[in-house]
Amino acid sequence: MKKLISLLALVTFAMGSQAADTNPVETTFQRYWGVYAKKDFTKAAAEILPSDLEATKAAVLPVFLANQNSKAKDAPEVLAAFFGKTVGKARDTMSAVDVFAGLNRVVAAGSPDLFEALKEAAVSIIFVRAVTADEAEIHFQVMVRGQGDTDAESLVKKEGRWWVKIKDDPKQTAESFKALFAGK
Repeated sequence: MKKLISLLALVTFAMGSQAADTNPVETTFQRYWGVYAKKDFTKAAAEILPSDLEATKAAVLPVFLANQNSKAKDAPEVLAAFFGKTVGKARDTMSAVDVFAGLNRVVAAGSPDLFEALKEAAVSIIFVRAVTADEAEIHFQVMVRGQGDTDAESLVKKEGRWWVKIKDDPKQTAESFKALFAGK
């Protein structure tokens, strides 16, 4: 009986420790979501894994630079949203954060109603799943005007803190924009 009580106490302690460990994951996600929903993509980038930002910049920025004079139908609007106020040679040296912000300005320009609704959205965390000690998934629900949808984000722990992972493969993102600029 003592062994059973000891085992239950150990399991309870382990479960309590695991639950406490989700707080940094939830905090990171909430910081990210709070600024992303308000279209503050530069602040949202502060929560993204730096190596993901760099990989996105390496894949995507050259596509935008090479297609600044694209004659494709949607190119002018996409380029204007991506580069924002960045002009001339400054475009060549955009930071990874600038590229992330630019890509998300393109998304926001293409879905203005969605981002307007996100300002009023209520986000609730359904659960956090620890994949490993340094990887987690956060499952959440977004409620907008009585309608709900669920999604998940992956986070990783690097250099002592949690970071949101970029979902989309940067190379696939670059290929999508190549096709857009080619008029396909």
